[in-house]
Amino acid sequence: MKQKAIFLVLALLVLTSCTAIASASSSTACNLKITKFYVHPATGVAPAKIGFTTYMEGTVKRVQYQVLDKSGKVVASCSSTCGHCTKQKICTCSLIIKQPGTYDVKVTAYGTGSCSVTQVKKSAVTVTAAKLVPSFTCTASGKKVTFKDKSTGATKWTWTFGDGSKSTSENPTHTYKKAGTYKVCLTACNSAGTCKSVCKSITVK
Repeated sequence: MKQKAIFLVLALLVLTSCTAIASASSSTACNLKITKFYVHPATGVAPAKIGFTTYMEGTVKRVQYQVLDKSGKVVASCSSTCGHCTKQKICTCSLIIKQPGTYDVKVTAYGTGSCSVTQVKKSAVTVTAAKLVPSFTCTASGKKVTFKDKSTGATKWTWTFGDGSKSTSENPTHTYKKAGTYKVCLTACNSAGTCKSVCKSITVK
């Protein structure tokens, strides 16, 4: 009787051990692997379009790309779920980085269930501010004048029309109350916060 009891206890211990091993292997099984990860181009002028290509192994459902500043804040992101990504395991995506700076890129691939893998490229992208050159043209129809911004590298605009009126539109239209000659100035700013101005005298009738 004692031998039967010992055998029963040993059998229960073996069964429990096997069950624990099977459970652990099923919960940690993840066949995903990022084999190659490219950022192209690695440099650009703001606003810069940056692309990503990732080569995968295993069953992939979706790949997410995040651009991180030095504080770890996500400044831009995109994801890929197309046929190339899920079937051929070649995942691509592109996004726009608006502000100058040096950024890390984090890629996370998601598989079935809770399976996911992550890879981070440090200082993978460098975006510089565009060279700022303010310029504009104008077309008058009586006292109504249409202004056209011709600046390069500008992301913000401030116009003064010489009669006390202002505008922050890129291409404003302004109607003067009186005929005369007015000094119009455009102050253009780029994404780095640098601002430059250009002025012209215009005559309305």
